[in-house]
Amino acid sequence: MTEETQNSVATSAEKTDNTKVEPKKEVVMHTYYWSNEDVPFRVLRTADEITSNQYPIVVTAPDPNLKAPKYDWMKQEWIETSEESLGQRLTTVVEQLEDAQKSIDVLQEAHQTTLKNTESTDTAMDQLQKTVQMSNRMMATLSATVSALAKAYQGLKSSDTTTETNQGDAK
Repeated sequence: MTEETQNSVATSAEKTDNTKVEPKKEVVMHTYYWSNEDVPFRVLRTADEITSNQYPIVVTAPDPNLKAPKYDWMKQEWIETSEESLGQRLTTVVEQLEDAQKSIDVLQEAHQTTLKNTESTDTAMDQLQKTVQMSNRMMATLSATVSALAKAYQGLKSSDTTTETNQGDAK
């Protein structure tokens, strides 16, 4: 907390009925700053001691490099309000907006790339699903064929056994 103080000494001594002289009173003056929308900067001097900012009174002094200081109560800091400073701040804001627009463009391009990749992935997944379905159909057909061949083999085997038995009787 920056505060300037100035000691002022009372110049007159007061006498009482007992002809005693009271000691001189020392008054300490404090410097504070007034800052609001109507009055951006004003110096206040008072004997009252203020320890923290209380709208519109600011305890800390502005930077001496500021030409037209004003306290920003939202950011809790002194800002410059001179026209040239506003021009610089406006230039800074324009640059930040341009940077933000570039970032938005990059994000949009990345989003488009992601969408294309997603479409490619979806197409590949569809093709894979069709291939799996075709493989399943082929396996079902193959399984049915193997079952039919197994039955036919069983039928041939049992007829071979019957034929051999009949031939053995004929001998």
